[in-house]
Amino acid sequence: MTSRDDIEHWIGRMALGDRDAFAKLYSATSAKLFGVSLRVLNDRAEAEDALQKIYVKVWRAAGNYKSNGLSPTSWLITIARNHSVDRLRARRMNAATMEQIVELPDAAPSPEALAIAGSERAQIDRGLDELKPDRATAVRISKGTRTKTSLHILTCH
Repeated sequence: MTSRDDIEHWIGRMALGDRDAFAKLYSATSAKLFGVSLRVLNDRAEAEDALQKIYVKVWRAAGNYKSNGLSPTSWLITIARNHSVDRLRARRMNAATMEQIVELPDAAPSPEALAIAGSERAQIDRGLDELKPDRATAVRISKGTRTKTSLHILTCH
């Protein structure tokens, strides 16, 4: 069984860049930190991925560790829990975003809208056929253009 003193010693050595101390700390604590992450995330693969990132954080934070009478295992568990909760929040935000995307209305016109548009287009064409040819051309040219642009096109013809 690993003692509190061993863990504190390894964390102190890690702060100095000791990779062997890191390996010993990982070997002694990874099962416990994996369990913490798995309980929060409830997904084995994600907990395994989180564990790697947790130990990167532990490596980087080793120089900031101060025992102050607190258990070094509690410090490690806090890092694992906080990282796992952050991942869970990110997952939920991504799920909410995907749900919003799924709920977006389809931008394509519905079959009913297409039928109505086709009917309206036929009525417009019949109405244009009743106009004099030059006026029908003016209306067709001006569709969707600004007045000045339409006037310019018509005066050039």
